[in-house]
Amino acid sequence: MKKYLKILTAMVISSSTLIGVSLINKMMSMHAISKNLLEKEATKEFEWRFGNIKYRKKGHGNPVLLVHSLDVAASSEEWFRIRDKLAESHTVYSIDLLGCGLSEKPFMTYTNHIFAQLICDFIKVIIGKRTTVISSGNSSAFVISACDNDSTLFEKIILVSPENPDKGQLIPGKRARTYKAILSMSVLGNLLYNIAVFRWNISYNIRSDFYRKDRFTKDILDKCYEAAHRGLSPRSLYSSIVCFYTKKNIKFELSQINNSIVIFEGKHNKEASKVLREYMRVNPAVETVIIDDSNKYPHIENDKGFLNALNIYL
Repeated sequence: MKKYLKILTAMVISSSTLIGVSLINKMMSMHAISKNLLEKEATKEFEWRFGNIKYRKKGHGNPVLLVHSLDVAASSEEWFRIRDKLAESHTVYSIDLLGCGLSEKPFMTYTNHIFAQLICDFIKVIIGKRTTVISSGNSSAFVISACDNDSTLFEKIILVSPENPDKGQLIPGKRARTYKAILSMSVLGNLLYNIAVFRWNISYNIRSDFYRKDRFTKDILDKCYEAAHRGLSPRSLYSSIVCFYTKKNIKFELSQINNSIVIFEGKHNKEASKVLREYMRVNPAVETVIIDDSNKYPHIENDKGFLNALNIYL
């Protein structure tokens, strides 16, 4: 009798713990999206085969596509300081990538190929003509892949603080696959994800990439926090990123591209020299621009200097 009582007690405690953790996960998500900051401005929708993609369109003139960095806390709001100015002389499209912002976040494994195909399909179906693409951070890798897939869709490629191409050689190992499987679990996976995207963690990770700390405002943090908690399965993108499923060696593709490629780096980005050196070694035609008073987000930290330099290439 005592044996069965112990088993029953253990089951009750386990069930209570699971219910408690589930409630905590639910409360965190509801709190994060309660302000609806990302929905304050009207969006359009691209019905793509892997999930509906939200985007904004502004202005008139030659098309420019803005592609934010690939992160669960990222969205098209990354371009808020330059989007309207660019729209004064261009048709500006700012997209929420699959798994990010207001776009759908299906339960799946995200790869470089999926995002490269998304960019190509978006230009073909929505924009319909050769487009200058401006990408940020690690998104630059799949923009390069997209251009290699179909260079006729691209006018110029402008990379803002791109990731070092050497990081594309990282591949999922046994530990990464195990961790991804754990993150796929309903309750435990959600708990680990919520810890990773806890408000303080997002603030620390993003703010450390700013030279001008005052430019990383509470409004930016609120939007990042909301973006990380929206959608069906935001942790699917997270697991794909941290377990290296989105990585790809793009060096061969980069060497084959004849389109104009310009890299913008912040003057205070300590990784910039290595990144620029590697890009130019693979493709000597790559041009570079250094923006003062900025680190990895020159388009936010020094938007005036960024736009002045950008206008030369558009």
